[in-house]
Amino acid sequence: MRVAVPLIILATTALAGCSGEAVQSAVQNSAQKDFHEDVMINADLWTEQPEILGAGLGFTDINGVPDLTVDDLEASKRIATLAGGAWNTPNCAADEVPALGNYTAVTTPETIEMIWGTPTYFADGYPIEFSWPVVPSTLNPTDFELTLNTGEKVTPDVASIFPNWELNERNTVVIFGQLGNRVSPDAPGLIWPVSLKVVDDGTPLELLGPDGTVSAVGLTFDSPPPSSYTDPDVAPEDRGGPNLVAAKLSRMSTDGEGWEDGPKFIQGAMPNDGVSLYGDEAQYRLRVLTSGGMTPNGIRGLFPTDFENYFRVKAITDDGSEVMLTETNVDYTINGGTVRVVGLADLGLKSDEYTDCYIDDRDNYIDIVLSGDDAAVAAITHVEIPSTDGYLPLYNPGGPGSDPTPGVSYTAGTSPISQEVWVTLDDPMTVTLNN
Repeated sequence: MRVAVPLIILATTALAGCSGEAVQSAVQNSAQKDFHEDVMINADLWTEQPEILGAGLGFTDINGVPDLTVDDLEASKRIATLAGGAWNTPNCAADEVPALGNYTAVTTPETIEMIWGTPTYFADGYPIEFSWPVVPSTLNPTDFELTLNTGEKVTPDVASIFPNWELNERNTVVIFGQLGNRVSPDAPGLIWPVSLKVVDDGTPLELLGPDGTVSAVGLTFDSPPPSSYTDPDVAPEDRGGPNLVAAKLSRMSTDGEGWEDGPKFIQGAMPNDGVSLYGDEAQYRLRVLTSGGMTPNGIRGLFPTDFENYFRVKAITDDGSEVMLTETNVDYTINGGTVRVVGLADLGLKSDEYTDCYIDDRDNYIDIVLSGDDAAVAAITHVEIPSTDGYLPLYNPGGPGSDPTPGVSYTAGTSPISQEVWVTLDDPMTVTLNN
């Protein structure tokens, strides 16, 4: 019997021989220690200068909802939906047992405490994407000051690099707190963060660049219009779902994938890199950095086989012609060479069958794995999430699920997205830190 287990739920079974309180304490202590250890391997730089690429209110109310359990699904469904969360009825294989994360994106205070160090209750999620990776030991919630549209200044309750914990990641910080509400953008009473600033809290937040660490203090970002909870019938271009903030094309490397010496409970979705999923076909990695979680409905994991449903890649030939890569396992001829989309990676484990019980790593990175020739691959200019005309939108964890409750406001899907690609075939623009 296969049990689908999300990363945050793996923590509760990591020390199964201990009492419940002992499990919580031991796993939390391990996670807090290891997540704050200053180790990075082949971590991506997304620009040549340190900056905040994206930040915004992703979803509200669903971080820290008590009494959710798979032991009483009917009660848990009521609790989750009353909190404004969605609830799926997973369609899984006969030998799979759904975990809580297959039913809902709503999380418990115990889960938040286990990973972030402090429980939150009905809190809001706000991811922040830095162009250079964060030095984990310098990260605290007091590093951030958010200004709401009411003029109030707010400090988040918790901050962590999780779920962007792999050693070649670390660009995204996820903060929770009381940061806004889910009122429609054109309705009175809307509360949302209009700006973010990194402040000096006495232990300044640092980023890792090509010449070492630098202070992030003083970096600011003006949040996009408060459109996470737009009405479902708005035009596609007015949706407020997650976005892409950067994209980078490099040669395939598994350096920094996973974390063999890290918390054991986070190993359950590993290995999920391109080589582990596709072997020698994985020659290039088109990695995108997202502004929030990107899932088919806010709950179900994104499949490695989902490229054709959500993505396409644009290339421009030497003579100026446009070539769209829309299918997997098709050789596209460009500039005398070929390029092939193999599939998606940096999600979850390779499987013979992907069902609603599949769990991806729910972080801010998605890899489009390619094979082919440099001449063709180097012609790639953009990665797109069309979200229309037969392409499906993607949702962050505040999305509607497969069976939305009437009258509940859920976060919107993606607008049509076209993100320019930084081609780094000659120099991958990565950094390493091992203190």
